[in-house]
Amino acid sequence: MKKVNTRLLENVFLKWDQIKEQFDGLENFGNIDPQIVLSEWNEYKFKENKKYKIVCGDGSYNTVDYIDKYIILSAGLGLSSDKDGKLDFEYNSFLLVIPFNVIVKKFLDDLAALIMSTLELKSIYLISKRKKPDVVVIDGSIRNFIIRFGPSHSKDIGQNWFLKGDFDERKVESLYDEYKDEIYNYDIWAYYVLKDQKDISRDDKFVYFAHLLYYEYLKVLDDILREFKVVSISKSFSASSEVKIFPFIVAPDILIFNNYTNSVGYSRVEHYIDLYDDEYKEYRKFKWKLPEPFRHLEKKDVKFFYVRFEENYRVYKVEFVGNLSQDFVLDVLSPAIVGGYFYLLKLAHKEVLIRESDIEIIEYYIKQELGKELGVKLRSELEL
Repeated sequence: MKKVNTRLLENVFLKWDQIKEQFDGLENFGNIDPQIVLSEWNEYKFKENKKYKIVCGDGSYNTVDYIDKYIILSAGLGLSSDKDGKLDFEYNSFLLVIPFNVIVKKFLDDLAALIMSTLELKSIYLISKRKKPDVVVIDGSIRNFIIRFGPSHSKDIGQNWFLKGDFDERKVESLYDEYKDEIYNYDIWAYYVLKDQKDISRDDKFVYFAHLLYYEYLKVLDDILREFKVVSISKSFSASSEVKIFPFIVAPDILIFNNYTNSVGYSRVEHYIDLYDDEYKEYRKFKWKLPEPFRHLEKKDVKFFYVRFEENYRVYKVEFVGNLSQDFVLDVLSPAIVGGYFYLLKLAHKEVLIRESDIEIIEYYIKQELGKELGVKLRSELEL
């Protein structure tokens, strides 16, 4: 039996009417004719007549907050399955110690997630080069991987990740151009490039690290999308896509299909609109643009559709790029569905997950082997 906060629950349930009214009308389906939804849903019996070589991956990170420092531990995994189901792995990890007075606390997770995604994509790319898969399957959204905001974007809208330190975008581009051929020689290439830059101060190096890391992330993403057939499976939807199968209903398409269909099946394929509006010479929705070497990604043709892989399980959004057919994508994914989801992604998540016990062991070795006193954790005095 899990421990519960009885005082909290008693207090919450005294206000149940207030909670209920906030949920009323939240889904905002309106008066939907179920037949309209069903007319957009194609029932399907998945075939299992062909086997494929598949690469997928996942990432994980954990942060530890001390009074005077933060520790970021990140990992990425690439997992390969051949036509006979034989598995192989590519694993990369990285630990970063950053002083508390360098980064804004609320952006610590942004930096940790960027490190994690870089390790994940790099692991996927490296094992794909070795195994030459028929398709690469990514957890999440290809579109969101492309429009991920880096530290430059945050600064442009008045949300600087860093409390001190500065950078020159031209210097970042120069370092990228000079050393980009070495990106796959290191777990996190940006860290090793900056180690040798004597003309950059210690505080500035953290700022340069974040920006150069963003270039590294985009370079690896670009290589994957250019060299391999890529499919992604997303559990959510993008409110900024501006493309809906049911444009006159406020609720997300994924939720409409989830609530008004029950069978195994899929929707029609749609295309995302371009991120850049050529007519008005501006970016749609965002005050944002990719760094110059990666502007071509803004024109990447990403297609998507919705699918339920198994009856009585939820609907997902599947995205893909390149000259792939919907039938091909479904044929690749369907034989490896367990519990309504792609099994290899479940396995990758399990293998890469960083647990609290992992952090504790690493902290122990830092103290014992390096003789370093880590200091006091934030809020540690509240733990019972």
